[in-house]
Amino acid sequence: MTRVGITFNKNHHLHDSLLNGYPSPENPQRIRNILGYLEDSGLIDGEIFSFYDASPATIRDILRVHTKEYVELIKTCTRDSRQSPGKDVYVCPSSFDVALQALGCILKAGELVTTQECKHAYAIIRPPGHHAGPDSCNGFCLFNNSGILARYLLEVKGLERIAIVNIDAHASDGTYAAFEADPRVLCISMHQDQKSLYPFKGFIKDIGVRPALGYCINMEMPTESGNPEYSLFYDEIAEKVLDKFNPQLVILECGFDAYHKEPLAQLNLTVDGYYRLIFKLASKWNVVTLLEGGYHDDLGLLASVVLRALAGIENIRDEVDQIDLLASRHAKTRKEFNNNLSLLKTRLEPYWGPWGHI
Repeated sequence: MTRVGITFNKNHHLHDSLLNGYPSPENPQRIRNILGYLEDSGLIDGEIFSFYDASPATIRDILRVHTKEYVELIKTCTRDSRQSPGKDVYVCPSSFDVALQALGCILKAGELVTTQECKHAYAIIRPPGHHAGPDSCNGFCLFNNSGILARYLLEVKGLERIAIVNIDAHASDGTYAAFEADPRVLCISMHQDQKSLYPFKGFIKDIGVRPALGYCINMEMPTESGNPEYSLFYDEIAEKVLDKFNPQLVILECGFDAYHKEPLAQLNLTVDGYYRLIFKLASKWNVVTLLEGGYHDDLGLLASVVLRALAGIENIRDEVDQIDLLASRHAKTRKEFNNNLSLLKTRLEPYWGPWGHI
């Protein structure tokens, strides 16, 4: 039996833009929707899936990725609601404590997997993290959740090779900034074409810097890309590089904004698309999944898909007619995708090729 551990920060509702007097799509209702759906579905049985409590992380944990000056900036902003530490980032008086609890849940998820208590884990936490770099933040993020977990596993648990895979619609620019020169960490991000979407970073040409050239991989997915394109990229590049790198653990930055109903992006992943990607990852490697973006009404549905894929149990029925979905999109999508895939293969050939022999 494949055991999957689940953590969530119970104080997440104290990080809420409405406390500052304005709405934001990144709000407490996101986790409420997920937990409500999971409870109603009856999926959490205490055998395959179980919830685990976690203690807050420490400042020392944060400083493995972020600078002291940046941590002090976050603290200062929490004391003055008129200040924001970055673009599209809000903080409240309790935001720092919420972030520490979220990071504690993430570290607990990593502990569950590295101690083999669970094969995989899912940290359902907020705020998200992948736009937070060592000394800056943007896009709803405060601290780099996946980066802090990766450094903890490297420096405290003694792991030597970790992969971070991003399937959020937005490029994982904060994670890139943290690990662009660290060959212990392989970063693979598949995200919407950055000419058309925030943060306007994470291009195919961006492959890291010495001594980690080739260890940061950015695949620009053309608008309207969906299940077929994600599957091709995973099979032809991502899985082959992962096989050669042979990570001891995979951290999945799992945003739900690549979903076809997402209002803030233009991608077309469906239930089956998410299930296939995560199932294939979990079939080969231990995976710690972290909630990132996603601002639509199906977050609970997709969270259940993540859990099913991690556990290797049957997926729920996909209600999307793939023929209709493919017929309705722009004809240039596949052509642009094939060009990007070919360009990325050429770019990575010196580091991971030849592709036919990996």
